[in-house]
Amino acid sequence: MNFSNTTLEKVDRVIVKIIKSISYISGVCLVGIMLTAFFNVLGEKLKVLGIPVSGIPASTEIIQYLHIPVVFLAAAYVTLERGHTRIDMISSKFPTILQKIFNTFGNICGILICAFISQRGFLQMSKYIKRKQMSSVSGIGFPLWPFALILAVGFALLSFSFLWCIIRQYGIKGFNEGGDR
Repeated sequence: MNFSNTTLEKVDRVIVKIIKSISYISGVCLVGIMLTAFFNVLGEKLKVLGIPVSGIPASTEIIQYLHIPVVFLAAAYVTLERGHTRIDMISSKFPTILQKIFNTFGNICGILICAFISQRGFLQMSKYIKRKQMSSVSGIGFPLWPFALILAVGFALLSFSFLWCIIRQYGIKGFNEGGDR
């Protein structure tokens, strides 16, 4: 199948838009972490002053689990936009073809590793559902399967992002290593 460059660019824009939209969930969860921590501290400070309130029960556990979507739903977008840290003091001196080979090899490794972790995440999620497994640190408990689902979906998106980086590198004219056109 032979796609024109403009078709691939249109598909690229749609894919980036979808993955960027998914990454906004990370921002919402980050705000949730901030608000949970704020109201927990506020409650504890008011309790010290003699006001009969307390912090948020299980706030530490809530904050810990909210980090899962913060990290895993944003990683795919960061990868597509080449926003991650790259140490290329040596590789930038290599010929362009060798840089492309190393970049492709790294993306293929990323695809395979992330796909494997995603598949294992979906299996873990099904185990959590079957066992009705709940978080247990605080005694309040909430289901763990949604967090396993987020991890699995996040790694699936990351695997797809690595694949799309390869397609961008070889299929979209004018796409360079920095992610700019």
